[in-house]
Amino acid sequence: MDFSIVSIFPNTTLEIVSGFILLFFGFVLGYLFQAKKSQVKSLIREAKMRAGQIKALEDVNKDMEATMRRLSAKEFELSNANQRLRELEDAKSKFVSVSTHQLRTPLAAIKWTFHMFLNNQLGEISAEQKEFLQKGFDSTERMIKIVNELLAIDLSSASPDDVYQFGAVELESLIKNILAEFYSPAQSKDINFVFDSPPSDLPPVRADLAKLKIVLENLIDNAVKYSARGGQIMIGIDDRDVNSSQPKVKISIKDKGIGLSSEAKKKIFQKFYRAPEAVSLEPDGSGLGLSIAKDIIGKHGGTIWFESEAGSGAVFHFTLPLFQK
Repeated sequence: MDFSIVSIFPNTTLEIVSGFILLFFGFVLGYLFQAKKSQVKSLIREAKMRAGQIKALEDVNKDMEATMRRLSAKEFELSNANQRLRELEDAKSKFVSVSTHQLRTPLAAIKWTFHMFLNNQLGEISAEQKEFLQKGFDSTERMIKIVNELLAIDLSSASPDDVYQFGAVELESLIKNILAEFYSPAQSKDINFVFDSPPSDLPPVRADLAKLKIVLENLIDNAVKYSARGGQIMIGIDDRDVNSSQPKVKISIKDKGIGLSSEAKKKIFQKFYRAPEAVSLEPDGSGLGLSIAKDIIGKHGGTIWFESEAGSGAVFHFTLPLFQK
């Protein structure tokens, strides 16, 4: 009896253990199946997402190809338009150049005819006649100045190598000659010129003589026009940088005129701009002088700037590199 009970118990225990083992493996397999199923679903979702991204990229690529085709067409149109603009610019430049050169010769002849009358080279004239002839002479000079400014504006769009003839320029002698040209208008307003040149010999600057003359004439002309009667205009040359790593000189032209307002300071180098106070004092003017001066100095490798307060005059500075062989 005892033996039969003992023999049954181990079998029952074995069945229970086997059941637990089967249950455990079943649970593990179920878990692994669910995990694999979830992973498969995740892969399917990712594949669908990738397919959507690929489709989106294909659409973007098609849009880009269409855009590139449109851009190519626009580029072709712009290229043709640019070529047309260059042709029109060339035609304009030729017209301005021919017109200004055609005008300069007769205007110069008229100017010197007036000059001969004013200096009694063609006979004595009365004070009244001289007054009217002086007005004609001054008007002719303004016309010549405007023609020169138009020519300078036309040249400003060209490369310096095309229209500039750089060489060694003796700055002191150039300034003295220009001051002599402005002696009469300065004397008519009792304005005194003071030229402060360096005590030692100044080396020549690298410049286009004709273009540099335009700059100095514009700046000195403005100083005379906008200075009060009995004032003083100072022209100075600073040679402190002649032996620096970038040798240059600084030229300054100082007046005691109307000065520049805050608004004028922002626009003074813009083409055709004239400050209201300048217009009220001197109605005639093109508003091109300072714009031209800035362009010319820039193409010389220099800089131009100013210091001014309204009612207290102005001083314009510009630099020029020295001439080096």
